Amino acid sequence: MDKDKDKPSHLRVVTDNGDKLTSKQEHFAQQVANGSTLTDAYRQAYDAVNMKESSVWVEACKLAKHPKVSHRIDAIVADITARKQSDDDRMKIWVTEQLKREAMTAQSDSARVASLTQLGRACGLFEADNIQTAGSDRSVGDIEADLQRRLALLMGD
Repeated sequence: MDKDKDKPSHLRVVTDNGDKLTSKQEHFAQQVANGSTLTDAYRQAYDAVNMKESSVWVEACKLAKHPKVSHRIDAIVADITARKQSDDDRMKIWVTEQLKREAMTAQSDSARVASLTQLGRACGLFEADNIQTAGSDRSVGDIEADLQRRLALLMGD
């Protein structure tokens, strides 16, 4: 029977590619991967009440550099990043579906057009939305001449 089965997940011994971490190392890795400072993570995972601040810092740095611990931190961060990307992707799909539904069923023409406009922007269909002016090498005169040329083409001149 697994002796760690009944422990909270952050206190279980974790096996990662055959390398076992102690429950304290795992707790430390979880805290660091979730944004805690090394010293705060160390204090949460280990009994550091009677330790000097400098000693906590030294031990936390040593632990963070430990190959198994640093590998675990990287793995947790990669998992968090993948989950966030997946959540972002799901949200984009949901928003796109809602805009499509609104474009098809909206009661007013303006609501349908607004939905279609947002869908077009999301797909990068409107070139004007993608124009970047910061850091442009073109002078005001060059931009004005280009705009006049484009207007002339649109007007058929």
